[in-house]
Amino acid sequence: MGLRAAALLLLLLHPSVLAAAQRAQATVLLVRQGGREIGREEFTLTQGRGRGAPGTTLTARASYPPTAPTTRLAASLERTPEGALAKFQLDVESPAGTTVILAAGSGARLIVRTVAKGSESGRELPGGPDVVLLDDSVYSLLAQVADLATPAGRPLTAIYPRTGKRVTLAARREAGTDPGVVRTTLTGDLSGVVVTDADGRVRRVELPAQGIVVQRAE
Repeated sequence: MGLRAAALLLLLLHPSVLAAAQRAQATVLLVRQGGREIGREEFTLTQGRGRGAPGTTLTARASYPPTAPTTRLAASLERTPEGALAKFQLDVESPAGTTVILAAGSGARLIVRTVAKGSESGRELPGGPDVVLLDDSVYSLLAQVADLATPAGRPLTAIYPRTGKRVTLAARREAGTDPGVVRTTLTGDLSGVVVTDADGRVRRVELPAQGIVVQRAE
């Protein structure tokens, strides 16, 4: 699949993803750094993908700072029933302008297209079942890491399309203290803890190296 064809497919699927997200109840995350709230995120995790395909769809909106934000992010992640990437979109609004990043899985390859004011670029990256797409400011995306974690610790590669960063980590699943709660420990280039509920939604994230604690609003 070429870059232009992949991008067109992603854009056609986008409205149905938003409609599904609007029907689901949003979960709110408070993002704190050094004890101070720096951002807020709302996300939904629904069953099904665009055009009725099986799998899951995660839709998130984040604002930094939480009041009178100067940066807004909107992310959409579609995954197959096996947990593989089907489609990813990230819109970033900041004082520098708006950037749209589109990505789609194509076998062992990942097709990424970036559109910003006055520029457009595309690239292909190694993909596969052990590759996840993340962003430093959208923490609900870490749910996919928790889903792929194993008790022995599963090696994963995380790609950050907005910055081009690529890191390796191991995700080890542990039993949570409450029924249905799963605690995932991350080690490697990305270290910390991700806590998810019985439906696979992020409840808490701790990233000590960045001083970040993300907590679900009660």
